[in-house]
Amino acid sequence: MLLFGISVSHVNAQKSRVDSAISLLNKSNTAKGLDTLKFNNARQLIRTAVLTDLQINQIDKAADQFKNGKDEDLCYAVKYVVLGSLSVSDKLKAINYGKLNIQKLENSSTPRSKYFCQAFLSLLRLPYRNSSKLSEGFQFYAEKLKQYKMAKDSLGLATCYYVLGGFYRNIGLYEPAMYNMKKSISFLDSSDLKGRNYLDIRINIGKAGWINNGYIISDYYAQMGEYENAIKQGKLIFKTTIDYYKAGGNGYSTTGLRLTYGARNLALAKIMSNKLDSVDYYLRMAESGIETSSDKSGKPYLLQCRAFYNIKRGAYAEADSLLQQCWKLVAQYQIPVAPSAGINEPHYYLALLRIEEKKYNEAIVLLLRNIERVKIVRQSVLRDYKLLASLYEKTGQELKAKEVYKSFISLQDSISADQSKYRTISFETEQQITDNEIAISKLESENKLSAQSRNFTIGIAALLLILAGSIYYRFQSKKKANAVLEKTLTDLKSTQNQLIQSEKMASLGELTAGIAHEIQNPLNFVNNFSEVNKELLVELKDEIKKGNLDDVIAIADDVIANEERINHHGKRADAIVKGMLQHSRNTNNATKEPTDINALADEYLRLAYHGLRAKDKTFNVTMKTDFDQSIGSINIIPQDMGRVILNLITNAFYVVDEKKKQQPQGYEPTVSISTKKVNGKVEIKVADNGNGIPQKVLDKIFQPFFTTKPTGQGTGLGLSLSYDIVKAHGGELKVETKEKEGSEFIIQLPLLNQTS
Repeated sequence: MLLFGISVSHVNAQKSRVDSAISLLNKSNTAKGLDTLKFNNARQLIRTAVLTDLQINQIDKAADQFKNGKDEDLCYAVKYVVLGSLSVSDKLKAINYGKLNIQKLENSSTPRSKYFCQAFLSLLRLPYRNSSKLSEGFQFYAEKLKQYKMAKDSLGLATCYYVLGGFYRNIGLYEPAMYNMKKSISFLDSSDLKGRNYLDIRINIGKAGWINNGYIISDYYAQMGEYENAIKQGKLIFKTTIDYYKAGGNGYSTTGLRLTYGARNLALAKIMSNKLDSVDYYLRMAESGIETSSDKSGKPYLLQCRAFYNIKRGAYAEADSLLQQCWKLVAQYQIPVAPSAGINEPHYYLALLRIEEKKYNEAIVLLLRNIERVKIVRQSVLRDYKLLASLYEKTGQELKAKEVYKSFISLQDSISADQSKYRTISFETEQQITDNEIAISKLESENKLSAQSRNFTIGIAALLLILAGSIYYRFQSKKKANAVLEKTLTDLKSTQNQLIQSEKMASLGELTAGIAHEIQNPLNFVNNFSEVNKELLVELKDEIKKGNLDDVIAIADDVIANEERINHHGKRADAIVKGMLQHSRNTNNATKEPTDINALADEYLRLAYHGLRAKDKTFNVTMKTDFDQSIGSINIIPQDMGRVILNLITNAFYVVDEKKKQQPQGYEPTVSISTKKVNGKVEIKVADNGNGIPQKVLDKIFQPFFTTKPTGQGTGLGLSLSYDIVKAHGGELKVETKEKEGSEFIIQLPLLNQTS
């Protein structure tokens, strides 16, 4: 009785949601025009509702009120979210509804008919992918592919190839998946930075689509076990995304989402290849972006990635907690196994965790559940069978192990059989060969023997011509895609070098005034002692004439002492000049050398202080140092590590000065730098008592181009380059902060760099 009550309550809630959506749609259609807020709120209610046939008809009828002659754009904007709702709740209804509206759009003259048609085509892939209708989906999109090829519709071709690539990946055929995704890229215009975004309906076109599909190729490489290619491809597209964002491509939210997926894919490829360096950095970037995204399927997948990383590094409790959160989100938003964000399979990762904890029986249960849940994703099932069989053997269940191995082999055979079954669906050349063979067969049955021979020869020639043309077309498409990739890589390298040089010159500018102050001190000593020596030498001559030998010796001793001081301060000036030259030198080919880290830190502290004092005479700060003298010299690139220390100190000076301007009374701005040996590492800390870093920006501070300084006062590259320099030294750069109290940046370098 209780269950019945809950069911009735749920149905009533859904009905109320749909009624509210229809009411909002009616209210949004005003005499003055569209009330966009009410219209979008209605669409959001529909997107999260579980719809009955009656409710679908009611919503469609409400949508019809927005038709204005041939303009049906707003009507299809409503129907698009109906398809999104059905894709979650009823896959078969979604397929029928989507196909019906695609057919209507192809015959419609509404202004955005082509745009909506591609949006519906792209979204329709999800119910096909998450149901038993995948074979039907292959056939549907293959037919659309031929249709768009005849119409020379590059946008339609790009969409169909993109969807077919995902289908092949689902059934475990990565070779045709890769082929189709690359074909999709070849039909996208990478020079189109604007993209399209209408009422939160986005399709993969232009540079945005090029980037999206490039990330998918990186993921395919990772799933195939080609981790180096996955990381290489991921980094290339990731840098392209940053460049695209800088150029103002397609608005912040979409670009942020692409950065999120790119960072996530890079992190996953690194985890799978057991290269855990930078994984936390990429995951934090992805997590920061997903918080602002409306894509509910993205967060569970990202939680899986973070849990996988924690399993690899031994943080089992954290991994367990993350996977429990993942399950809650999957249940709350009814996220299917294979949404657009990636494969959701928390059972599998929980099984990996239980294996690490030696809880093999629990792992077996979890794997069995995962196999049942992700059965549409055959590569995942194949992987699970293999792991399950090994666990049965480990726990002494030999019979069950043999049964699972049989299932494994059977599935492998099925995948192999599908190689031939599905390959011809999207490969035009094979389809054309088949069509022409049929045409030749008809000619042979209709003509006389002599005509048959002639026509057969002509048919073969035509067939070869078609084949050659198709091969040439594919070659040109791949050549075009490769040329775009090569040009992008060249541009990225050039831009990267320019940005790094720009940041280096910016830090050199910070140093200039400090160096001028530092070099002036020894020069003053040299000038003063030179003048004193001149006077002493004149006096020496007088005493020689008088014959006062004792006075002559005393004056000579003074001259010698002064010469030693001149020599000392001359060498000091020389060292400052050399340091300046080192800082501005190209460090691409620089090598590590034994360096006194305490002296380096102290030098850059003074240079940064005098540099700011030269620009602002009112600037003042208390500086504290605490150096561990037992560290000695360590092997580093001094100009690079000096740049890191300079950047952290300059930032610290900036924040304490800003706080002093806000509360001048009773506040003493303080910056401290310390060094220490900790657990086999050298730790360099730069601390300030400024306002601290707000939590909302904490995860972004190491991202390229992110800065909280006013426009023109920061490049946004300082901390990003510092992070990379420390990583290149095998170390870590971390931050600890408390709002209103201050921040502490911590550089950790391995002691294995220490020299005796």
